[in-house]
Amino acid sequence: MLKDGVRTDKDFLKKFLVSTFFTMAVVLVTVLRFIFIDELGKSMPSAYGFYIGFGVGLAALCVGMLLLLYSVMDFGELKLKEQSAILFTVFFSYVISTYISLASIYLMPVFLAGLILSQLSQKQYVFVANTMVCIFVGYTELINFVVVGENAISFLVVIAAGLVCGGISAITLSGDGSRLRFFVKSFIVCAFSLLTTLFFYVVKVPSVKESLMYTGFAALGQFIMGIVLSPVLERMFNLLTNSRLLELTDISAPLMKRLLKDAPGTYNHSAAVASFAQMCAAEIGVNPYLARACAYYHDVGKLANPMYFKENQSFENLHDSLLPEVSAEILRSHTEEGLKLCNEYKIPEEISHVTIQHHGTTLISVFYNKAQKMTDSPVDIYEYRYHGVTPRTKVAAIIMMCDCSEAAIRAMDKPDGDKVDKLLRKLTLERLENGQFDNCDITINELNRIREIIVKAYGGLFHQRVKYPEGK
Repeated sequence: MLKDGVRTDKDFLKKFLVSTFFTMAVVLVTVLRFIFIDELGKSMPSAYGFYIGFGVGLAALCVGMLLLLYSVMDFGELKLKEQSAILFTVFFSYVISTYISLASIYLMPVFLAGLILSQLSQKQYVFVANTMVCIFVGYTELINFVVVGENAISFLVVIAAGLVCGGISAITLSGDGSRLRFFVKSFIVCAFSLLTTLFFYVVKVPSVKESLMYTGFAALGQFIMGIVLSPVLERMFNLLTNSRLLELTDISAPLMKRLLKDAPGTYNHSAAVASFAQMCAAEIGVNPYLARACAYYHDVGKLANPMYFKENQSFENLHDSLLPEVSAEILRSHTEEGLKLCNEYKIPEEISHVTIQHHGTTLISVFYNKAQKMTDSPVDIYEYRYHGVTPRTKVAAIIMMCDCSEAAIRAMDKPDGDKVDKLLRKLTLERLENGQFDNCDITINELNRIREIIVKAYGGLFHQRVKYPEGK
């Protein structure tokens, strides 16, 4: 886990230990597998069982250590739970593959890891995980080829199918939030494994009919396991996938349903911010599904006092009868209330943390200016600032800019492109000068691109309607 954008030694150690545990588990499974073969009497000299298993285990350990180093270094930006899910899936796929191969090499689900993880992780990690499984399986089956006398072409066919179909899974399935599309595409990928096998049968291979039958069973098994295990592992490791993000922003989600009912103005504001945020995130290479979800939940804290926020008021402004410091406290409290509500509804922390970051420590200028006009004494500016946390991620920075931009544009009288651009430049500069982005890795160039996207998109959200002619 990253703490304020910096990987801590404690988190690094945890990841290293998790990776080491799974590597040693692979070695143990490999050794036991060859001992098991020996006990079955599969044409292996009795003395070979343990020694072959031990030798292959050492080889697997060497490869595992290299992958371990990659895992610890390159998975550095992943949360521990996501890394654990990846390594668990690799281990699970390897165990099934290496033991089911005792019945037939063609039954091995070698691209199961790629299929499952395409819904749970990023494309590059799916590639790595799928390759891990193929390498580990390759070692064990290579020994079968050398010692036990398995067919070499069969070995190559299965590994090639695993690499090809796992790679296709990573390319075509990763990042797709629709479970229905995942279902359809997974079926196509599994069917493609049969074509991969047929391609290799251009070279003479014995038992073509039997091999195709087993490959078909393996494809069907991987399809079923992929569909079933993806959501299971998602919940087991509490992963925030694109599918889950779409479910969280659906109108039927409990907190969204409550927001629409009790604070419809805030819901509509959040929907507008979500439209901006999704486009901005895609522009600068951030997960648009996550940005969209954060936008929908960023103001849920207003449910504590919905009528004290302008978008939910009809005619009367309740702040007219309040002291400015009281009004400021009500506005300020919605960030903390939002975090409490998100925790109550078990919203993932990647989303809930944006509730206290989207205003950072900015000034509530309306009531600060009102307080200054009411007294000649100095006004404590701290009491008129948000007491939140400045953005720690690019997503939080995007929500901050889209939130203030949407509110400011909506308050403008007859906005046009030049006015909106000038206003957004001012808002961005104010937040830069106040240090709102000091703890975030967003760049000036990315902030400019965010501004440009909002300027281009505002017309679609705040467009003018042609007046209907009056009837005679």
